[in-house]
Amino acid sequence: MSLLISCEVGGNEVPEQLIDPALRDVLPVHQHLNSNAKDVPSVADALQHHHRGASLGKRGKVKLSRRKLRPGKLPATLSHDEPAAYVAQRLADKLQVPLVMNRHSPDLIQVTHSRHHRSLFPPQTRAWSADQRQQLIDTIYDPYRARVRQAIQNGLDRSGYLIHLSIKTFDIQKKGKIQRADAGLLYDPACEHEVDLCLDLVDELYEEVPMLRVRRNYPGRGTTDRLTKSMRAEFADENYFGIDMLLNRAWAGRPLPIRDEVIDGIAWTLQLVAELEQSEAA
Repeated sequence: MSLLISCEVGGNEVPEQLIDPALRDVLPVHQHLNSNAKDVPSVADALQHHHRGASLGKRGKVKLSRRKLRPGKLPATLSHDEPAAYVAQRLADKLQVPLVMNRHSPDLIQVTHSRHHRSLFPPQTRAWSADQRQQLIDTIYDPYRARVRQAIQNGLDRSGYLIHLSIKTFDIQKKGKIQRADAGLLYDPACEHEVDLCLDLVDELYEEVPMLRVRRNYPGRGTTDRLTKSMRAEFADENYFGIDMLLNRAWAGRPLPIRDEVIDGIAWTLQLVAELEQSEAA
């Protein structure tokens, strides 16, 4: 069984044509994640020294960019879900599986939403002209979705079964209420194979990572408008498992050894469950 990791909110880059020439001084996040050069900070260093426009505040809440965005006047980087990028990269490295990372900031366009969704464009770009918004679709949205679609097809062609895990983090508080989970698995309850997969994941995580409190279809639902829902529809006739893994930023955003132990435990569990699903399918 093939595994694919994706992260739709992990990048902080801005397309070249939208950048103010005077603001090209911040290293894009994907260079931190993918470069082995000695003079480039490691992923852990990148997490501790947050990029311009994004930081981790009280209770693990990401402070998103509030500045007014104007095409051609943007900095080289904007805010992003940096803990999610770190987790996605570590999982992919541990499992030795493909990682598809959106390198552009979600401040510009939300690639996880379908085109008709009212939040496709965040407040910072919603007021842009129709041509400017179409440019974001052409340069960010469509290419990223095409990459994910191709990665899914490659995995299905290789083994006939694919588990696609989309990584994101969530705030510990929402509208003043504590979101009581360390991790959430979001799936479609109408898809029996996804239900079975997540039940197995929860059971194995309980054994392998007992300190992690995992809930199913929380703090959201797997049937809401997300990338996995779109891919589930596109690959309805294939053995595609589209799961969103949402991690509480209160722990996922803290550069502590136990954070890495938990991520590695999740990776080990994913490997066990994937082998189990493969044997059952055979």
